[in-house]
Amino acid sequence: MSSPNNTPSHLQSIAKLSSPLSNTPATVSQLSTMDKHKNSSSSASSMHHDFTNPNALSSTPNSRKQALASLLRSTSPAIEFDDDHVTNTTQPNSAYGSFVDDPTILKNVSKHLPTDAHNALKLPSGDITRDFYHLSQPQTIKRSKSFTSQTADDRRGSIASQMRLPGGFRREFLQNKKQKFGYTLSQPTNLTKTFLEFLTIYGHFAGEDLEDEDFLACDYDTSDGKTDEESPLLSSSPDDSQSKTEKKTSSLKAFFLLIKAFVGTGILFLPKAFYNGGLIFSIVLLVFFSFLSYYCYLTLSHSTSLLGISSFAEMGNKMYGKHLKSLILVSIVLTQIGFVAAYTIFTAENLKAFIRNTLGYDFPLHYFVIFETICFAPMSLIRNITKLSLAALLANVFILCGIATIVFYAAKDLIKNGPAEVNYFNSSNWSLFIGVAIFAFEGIGLIIPVQQSMKHPEDFPKVLLAVISICCFLFIGIGWLCYQTYGDDIQTMVILNLPQDSYAVISIQFFYALAIMLSVPLQLLPAIRLMESRIFKRLPSGKVDNKTKWYKNIFRIVVTLITTTIAYFGSANLDLFVSFIGSFACIPLVYMYPPMIHVRATDHNICIKLLDWSIIIVGGFALVFTTALLFI
Repeated sequence: MSSPNNTPSHLQSIAKLSSPLSNTPATVSQLSTMDKHKNSSSSASSMHHDFTNPNALSSTPNSRKQALASLLRSTSPAIEFDDDHVTNTTQPNSAYGSFVDDPTILKNVSKHLPTDAHNALKLPSGDITRDFYHLSQPQTIKRSKSFTSQTADDRRGSIASQMRLPGGFRREFLQNKKQKFGYTLSQPTNLTKTFLEFLTIYGHFAGEDLEDEDFLACDYDTSDGKTDEESPLLSSSPDDSQSKTEKKTSSLKAFFLLIKAFVGTGILFLPKAFYNGGLIFSIVLLVFFSFLSYYCYLTLSHSTSLLGISSFAEMGNKMYGKHLKSLILVSIVLTQIGFVAAYTIFTAENLKAFIRNTLGYDFPLHYFVIFETICFAPMSLIRNITKLSLAALLANVFILCGIATIVFYAAKDLIKNGPAEVNYFNSSNWSLFIGVAIFAFEGIGLIIPVQQSMKHPEDFPKVLLAVISICCFLFIGIGWLCYQTYGDDIQTMVILNLPQDSYAVISIQFFYALAIMLSVPLQLLPAIRLMESRIFKRLPSGKVDNKTKWYKNIFRIVVTLITTTIAYFGSANLDLFVSFIGSFACIPLVYMYPPMIHVRATDHNICIKLLDWSIIIVGGFALVFTTALLFI
């Protein structure tokens, strides 16, 4: 290794300029080879003269880098520079500015550097040559260190609008776990997200907030007058009608959500309803109710947009006062309890047929009603609605399989035996058909939340029209096929008309009953939450008070007992019971309250007002007439 005293003076200057400590000369043996490329001693003398000047040896890093760049140019006079490679000095392309922008100089300097930059640091005076490695590498514009691209990507993946979507917090949790632990976690599938969205929409039944406060992220109950770090800065009204669902659902997804809301167990009551009304009368009336239901649902949607209120009951309160609000809430509660009672009877009939076909025992029907009560009581205590996602998924799968099985065997028997004798109009029992038809088309509780969840709510009328049209076609098809196949022998539960020795039919009897039992907590949830929010309004939250929680638990069990008791007394005549629910509870909720709100929400169109009043009058007459006929 050469001593610094034997090193040419210009290389000593480079070493001094490149050294991290500008006042400490460093060993420059690795730079001594550059002296062989000098052809002019005068240049070296000149540079030596310049860099031995104390004023030229500034201690600032920028001045040292500029001096180093100038020295590189002067120490390579024998190099022939290509004018094409010389860049414009006004366009610097390196971290050292325009002083070292000539690629030819950098190329020749790089020849004297070791190939391994990492090992070069271990050589004598390796820290001095570090700047040469930086000069020889392509320079890029450095981004501000305040915000990295990785951070930007992460922030784009968790914007507020995505967090507010159904399942948004779960997706954010999965992404954070992946970044923290470095392994891929399974994301929710589209099917899972669809059912979670369906459950979330059910939590806003009829625009009401049915979320249980026991599962809120923070307890905002300030009834005791105390405030802490979890207390909200601005208190919200309990009747706040602002929707909490972000409008991010596509029109196609809204279509399937509505299909799931309308197509249920009610479709299986239609074959016997066709027998009660007659074939032609039933088809005509189903088409009429489809148009009437579409218009009433559309008026409710239109009123929501006009009034800027997302709650069915609050719209009634604004237009007519607290009395109509109470009537709407009572109708919702009666409708849901009636649906659950009818489903309880349906399930008991299926379980009875299943036990008879498999074990040969014919137990009384009330045994199965008691069994369902024992099952429903603990299920009614479920407060976290997302816990019902698997039950809702299985219930929909079983219902779909049951409908497919009924269509298959009914079509098979029709081809084998030919059409049965049917009546076009049944003058004795036609009123029973009206209630069942309304029962099948009832789905008003999900109209508002589905509309509010849509990304393009202006497409809701078209989506609703498609759903009502498909449901009308499906209802007419199922009713006509089964009634045309079995005629006067049609049973209230059409499953009983299928071959009872078939393993497929026996399986459907069990799984369909299981599907209804799994869906009962979801059907009963709106009624329970609406009553709880009024009865226990002044009590502290069950999240902080166990006494309140047990009061609610007892109340839920009592509601379940009342529902199954109604089912027990209505099991003697399922046709009459379903028709009563449709006439007494569904007619005012679907065909009277929406046009009543709409007639006051629209002030200018006289034709629309006349149509609304006509529907209100017809609905009131149908309510009184059909309900009275059921008991005459």
